[in-house]
Amino acid sequence: MAELRPYQTEGIRRIFNCWKEGRRSVLFQMPTGTGKTVLFSQIVKLGFDNNRRILIVVHRKELVEQITEKLTARKVPVGHIVAGMKADYTQTVQVASIQTLSRREHPEANLIIIDECHHAKAETYKKLWDIYPDAKFLGVTATPVRLSGEGFDDLFDELIVSMPTQKFIEQGYLCPVTHLVCSNPNLSDVKQKQGDYITKMLSGVMMDNSIMSDLIESYKEKSMGKTAIVFAVDVEHSQSIVKRYNEENIFAAHIDATTPKSERASILNDFKAGKIKVVSNVEIITEGFDFPECEVVQLARPTKSLSLYLQMVGRVMRPSKNKKEGIILDNAGLWLEHGLSIVDREWSLQSTKKKNKNDLRQIKEVALDEDGTIREINRKRPLEIKGLKLIPLTFEIKRLFEFETILVNSRAKGYNLLSSYFAYKSLLEERNIAISKYEFEYIKKRLNAFNEKAPADKQFKKGYWYNEEKTLFQK
Repeated sequence: MAELRPYQTEGIRRIFNCWKEGRRSVLFQMPTGTGKTVLFSQIVKLGFDNNRRILIVVHRKELVEQITEKLTARKVPVGHIVAGMKADYTQTVQVASIQTLSRREHPEANLIIIDECHHAKAETYKKLWDIYPDAKFLGVTATPVRLSGEGFDDLFDELIVSMPTQKFIEQGYLCPVTHLVCSNPNLSDVKQKQGDYITKMLSGVMMDNSIMSDLIESYKEKSMGKTAIVFAVDVEHSQSIVKRYNEENIFAAHIDATTPKSERASILNDFKAGKIKVVSNVEIITEGFDFPECEVVQLARPTKSLSLYLQMVGRVMRPSKNKKEGIILDNAGLWLEHGLSIVDREWSLQSTKKKNKNDLRQIKEVALDEDGTIREINRKRPLEIKGLKLIPLTFEIKRLFEFETILVNSRAKGYNLLSSYFAYKSLLEERNIAISKYEFEYIKKRLNAFNEKAPADKQFKKGYWYNEEKTLFQK
């Protein structure tokens, strides 16, 4: 059993503090892939050791199995309230699917834990607060947001938000991602129902030959040979994607909710073993699927749901030994709808219904072209953006746009190439800002590219950067 990570220990401390201070119902947010199940399994272990009766509620059978595995590793015996498994109400810890629990006897419980609690607005969940008026509640999710915009403040007293996604990446707990713009389908004629696109109409658009061809071409161009999970609109769409991949001799398979369990397990095992390179699925590999070795996520399913978007992208962000980065092939134009997956978001218990749709303008991106040069994005010209790597508009990137302006002016006036670097450093010094390693590496790469073609009197010695880097960062 792996030891808790520092942020998991801190999360548990904050949760217990909320309960001690009288906030009975706590919602805890942490990004996909950072170990929410491990965190609440430790809370269950602590409760079990102190004779607490605990009920863990999930919405899918696969999550029952995953949680049982984690608790067994902590020597916590569990009972199951789920179709197809024998119930044992004598156990003090129970793991239940909400569908089965709503039809059966409810066990005694001092603590109710709701996994993936963004589903908790359903009536079957909401009744739990009435059934257990004296129990403490803990809801865990990566995405405390509903497609309807409903808030959670009627169920939970406190929201605890963990570190931003970028911090998890910086500390090595999540994998860096490359977010590439591929297809940008025209969805203007696709009608919506209950806040999201109507599946049949959406499938028709995404089955367009040009979009389907681009799925294969973008994979071959940007990630050939890597293991990829594709998110499709419906079964017909997914099976068509798989057919196209196989016709290109890229071994692919399809799974959905009706795929027999044994067949699904066989496909996923072959995927993990590398025998199958691409698995296309329909609403199966979004929650509770743990395969850190997955190198690529291909988004072929447009959605209005921020929660679904982040769950899909999260499949590629788990780090593994031989994976330097995860690749996101966005063939659904989801970056236009939701922004980059790794930008910081302001989570809240309050309703988002009244939020202005223009809030997305605050989630800005820029892009790196094939030469690694930053470029501004014109969202109204998606074809110009195709193939570019999207990056968040951080303070560093904003400053580097200023460097690009300095560089253009410096070259136009015939100055020595390094003069643009010196001018940029002076600009930062005036603002009491130290140049970052990212800025330094970016400028070094840009000036090196020009240095090779510059006249001899404008060039700088290749060894310049070594001494400069030593001065700046190895003090």
